[in-house]
Amino acid sequence: MKERTQLRVLVVERRPSARKFLMKALTESGYAAEAVASAAAALKACARSSFSLAIIGLRPPGMSAFDLATTMNERWPNTTILVTTPTEEQPAALACLRAGDHDYVMRPFDLKDLLAHTRRALGQEPSPPQGAVGAALNGRPNGESRAVRRVLLGAVKALSSALEAKDLYTKGHSERVSRLVGRMTKVVEIPPREARRLRLAARLHDVGKIGVPESVLSKPGPLSEDEYRQIKAHPVIGERILGPVVADSEVLSIVRHHHEHWSGRGYPDRLAGEEIPLGARILAVADAFDALTSDRPYRPRLDTQAALEVLRAGAGRQWERSLVEAVIRVVEGFSVNPPDKHGR
Repeated sequence: MKERTQLRVLVVERRPSARKFLMKALTESGYAAEAVASAAAALKACARSSFSLAIIGLRPPGMSAFDLATTMNERWPNTTILVTTPTEEQPAALACLRAGDHDYVMRPFDLKDLLAHTRRALGQEPSPPQGAVGAALNGRPNGESRAVRRVLLGAVKALSSALEAKDLYTKGHSERVSRLVGRMTKVVEIPPREARRLRLAARLHDVGKIGVPESVLSKPGPLSEDEYRQIKAHPVIGERILGPVVADSEVLSIVRHHHEHWSGRGYPDRLAGEEIPLGARILAVADAFDALTSDRPYRPRLDTQAALEVLRAGAGRQWERSLVEAVIRVVEGFSVNPPDKHGR
């Protein structure tokens, strides 16, 4: 095993106070540490020098921790990554774990806990035996780990709501889509168990937007090619966030594929027709209707009839024709109130 003084650690943290704390803790423990404040600086540092470990704050300027971790894992696979995250944003840290990171550590920092995570990440001491959380994350639920899954799923739901609450344009979007999906399942006669699964997927379908910069999500004008690429990543990010806490693979598949097009020109996998899971096809129509009848940074909302005309025009190309007819029956047969200008 290498001596501790030979191990180099990179700290990526936008907050000066956190950088100072981490540098002091690491250097006093014998590590050779370097600190940077942004994702771009982190990539430059890794290109210049090799690091055994990178400790990354959840939101480094320039890109999400998820994207930075993915890039570093691809370019420098020998650098282990440790993500630091506030307790309330634990699900986002779980997404980074799915990208290949070693571990995450909660903030506010506890010095002993931080150094223990660092030593384990560097292979200087063994990891603790797997408990209920580990079993839950690795898909082997027992009674205790099922309870852990419920707690973590509640955290993901809270995260989804918190993300929407920050943006008046999308506030309440997922809950409205979930209600509309529930009505559609009655029209197309989806069995109750599958209907519950689909409503859960609808409630969580946009959680992957935590990995998309707010400047892109709220941009009032056209997106650049790179910005659109970032938007298109959110279904995959959502699947990765939910993977450790949702045992149902069909829910994950619905989240991943809710932006596929009937024609095969959607994303992320360009599935076409009945290759797309039925739940994802239903969610796509409901998601589109709510988006069309909500204000967006780049356009005002449409009224109900104008939104339905857009869906009719895309039937057979973007959306399955029979499901467009189903949402029309729901909207015209029930009172579906579009949100006001504040997204309520």
